[in-house]
Amino acid sequence: MASAQVNRRGIALMLVAMACYVLNDVFVKLTTHRLPPGQVLAVRGAFASILVLAIAWRARASWWAALRPLIAVRCGLEITTALASVMALSLISLATVSTLMMTAPLLIAATAMLLRWEPWQGGRLLAIAAGFAGTLLVLRPSTELNISAGHACALLCAVSLAARDLVTRRIPATIPSATVAVATTLAVCLAGMLLGLLEPWVPLGPRELAALAAAAGCAALGNYALIAACRDVDLSVVTPFRYSIILWAMLLGYAIWGDAPQPLAAIGVSLIIAAGAYSVYAARRS
Repeated sequence: MASAQVNRRGIALMLVAMACYVLNDVFVKLTTHRLPPGQVLAVRGAFASILVLAIAWRARASWWAALRPLIAVRCGLEITTALASVMALSLISLATVSTLMMTAPLLIAATAMLLRWEPWQGGRLLAIAAGFAGTLLVLRPSTELNISAGHACALLCAVSLAARDLVTRRIPATIPSATVAVATTLAVCLAGMLLGLLEPWVPLGPRELAALAAAAGCAALGNYALIAACRDVDLSVVTPFRYSIILWAMLLGYAIWGDAPQPLAAIGVSLIIAAGAYSVYAARRS
């Protein structure tokens, strides 16, 4: 077991990582009212590509490994995740998007047990059911068509995110992480450019460029903090703090756009957080 001091460091880094991810979504959301989705993906992807290429160059990653079929599947799922996320952020509140995306760990747990990668556990099944019930409570307050479309995009993002992480588990350990990061980042950037052929791109102003550059930087910093948070710690203690992303999203959503959750949605959020935290705890204990 890790010491209390090491676990506290891991918790602090996990909170920082989730804050960075939410800031990435904030900067993206600030541009979606003016820029089409493809342009957002392409410009943010260009900035992110510069960062990951620099890291991969220092790590001397192998480029040929990126041509494997599993990497191609992961790239496709990364594109779906990124596009659905941008679409959802343009339609519904930041907190709602973050909440629905955090159903991905529940989907992963359910799929892993269904595929017999992990043993069946009654407590985890009940937690997963409670989490999905919370999802229905989050969805129920929506009545307008554009909000419903936004919820659908957020759920698609969660499903794609879960599938992406399940595929990542099957990628051989011999393939460097830097290679996977470069392949998926470039794929998202290229997909944004191709999607741009069907969209009317608009001239980029300094604010949009700065926001998308900041989004790429926050995502990169979040990835680094997440990796550091999970090293040499008790994951059953640290991992549940991943759900702090919902609280960060609520705080920033209220501070910037004045978004406040409805009572039913707040109950649903609580169920999703509790279900996810218990599922992680039960899995690690087992």
